[in-house]
Amino acid sequence: MAKNTHLEHIEDDILNQGMQGGFNAIKFLTELGDMLDQPGSGVRVTTKWDGAPAIICGKDPSNGRFFVGTKSVFAKTAPKVIYSEADADRIYPNQGQLTQKLKDSYKYLSQLPITGVLQGDLLFTDDKRSVDIGGERCITFQPNTIVYAIPSKSDLGIKASKAQLGIVFHTTYSGPTLADMNAFFGADISTLQGYDNVMVFSSDFKDATSVANMDDFEKQQYKSLLNRTEGSLKKASAFLNVLSETGQSKFQMNKLFKQFFNTYIRKGTSLPDTNKLIDDFRKYYNDLLLKESQSKKTQSSKDKYNHIRYDGLNFINKNKQSVYFTIASYKNIIEAKTFIIRKLEKVKQIGTFLRTDNGYQVTAPEGFVAIKSTNALKLVDRLEFSRANFTAAKNWDQG
Repeated sequence: MAKNTHLEHIEDDILNQGMQGGFNAIKFLTELGDMLDQPGSGVRVTTKWDGAPAIICGKDPSNGRFFVGTKSVFAKTAPKVIYSEADADRIYPNQGQLTQKLKDSYKYLSQLPITGVLQGDLLFTDDKRSVDIGGERCITFQPNTIVYAIPSKSDLGIKASKAQLGIVFHTTYSGPTLADMNAFFGADISTLQGYDNVMVFSSDFKDATSVANMDDFEKQQYKSLLNRTEGSLKKASAFLNVLSETGQSKFQMNKLFKQFFNTYIRKGTSLPDTNKLIDDFRKYYNDLLLKESQSKKTQSSKDKYNHIRYDGLNFINKNKQSVYFTIASYKNIIEAKTFIIRKLEKVKQIGTFLRTDNGYQVTAPEGFVAIKSTNALKLVDRLEFSRANFTAAKNWDQG
């Protein structure tokens, strides 16, 4: 598989891959339900930590030297690869805390016996705090939006208090050069434990107490939800397969559907009734293409985008029932995904909070990643995490 620079949300798979994406989503959701019922399912789940920045590190296969960097180490031209602390200052000048975090990453991660190339999310460097939460003293760190809290007197808390750097690895790479590497989800961190300066967290989801298991009522409820999702997908199948062929370039219909759904997430509002969404999408499409046409200087360019607009609106109107079932399928997948997320959220090894003006507010983890063979999809309550992203106080300037 390609580099792990971006994971798609499970509901977006129907817009990216048409009906095949729908089959993928149903298969993932079915096996996630099986996993909560009994171990040994074909799908594996990892916790999505809200870390920042993303760190790539290990031995550069082209020269054998240890390096760190961001995702830009994979660039085909002018990759930004840090082989020393001085490199961080040279390659990332005047970028504040980002530069320092990359220097610290090189200093401490180079002490670990990393033999290949790993990707992870940085959790803390020198920005840990000792605070009182709910009457208990905790070691806290806030790499991005979520505040992670570990009781100070626990084994994990004692390790965290000693560590100079915390990171969670989730992806392993192999290949002859950094530019030609392939990603494999998962990372063996067994040899990276026991180092005082570095605390390597596990991303693997573990439900030791079976608290996330479904009872009989929940199993039936979830099965009905999947049946409804599969039914709407079948009715949308032919339409889904032509979405990516309708429109041009950035105005391809499947891309515009994704942008349209994202407008609700950015506003922090739930998706409304399916029929209203059809009307809203028609208006969104018309306004977007009209604005593009009006921005052009020549009449031929204006005419080009007006033709795309007319053709697109005609396509939507002629396929109103298929548009309905496409939107219904999207909403059904979100509902099934949210059902799974709520079960997975019951398992907590480390406290997660939002820092607000009124103190610390309990929140859920950022989300989870479902992995099957070489495929992986995000399970994130996008609306909830979007609200948190906009309202929670941040801890550092990411440059």
